[in-house]
Amino acid sequence: MTMNASKRSGDGMDAEFFNFRHKGDYRLCLPVEVVKRAGLSNKLQPLSVQNITGDVEVYETKTELNDGRLHYVIDGWQKFMSDNELEFGHMLHFTYVTSQKKIVLNDVTSM
Repeated sequence: MTMNASKRSGDGMDAEFFNFRHKGDYRLCLPVEVVKRAGLSNKLQPLSVQNITGDVEVYETKTELNDGRLHYVIDGWQKFMSDNELEFGHMLHFTYVTSQKKIVLNDVTSM
């Protein structure tokens, strides 16, 4: 699994939009910045996910323990991958929109 945030937390960061990318996989581990902005560490709550054509679905979030580390993930991610004909290994480019608590899929590139 590969996940890269385009910006680091801190000064000079856009308060509304956070761009990140993730290699297509069986789950979507949310970047720390998204967890923070969505308030997931205080209370697990649903997030909206918008596909590349603009359709929006709401997914529950959950935690998983992996190698002793807590990860926040989208529950039902495999369904999103399948419904949108995304393949394992595709590079998925997202923007998290803070005010809407929404993850937007902007682009998909083949690896």
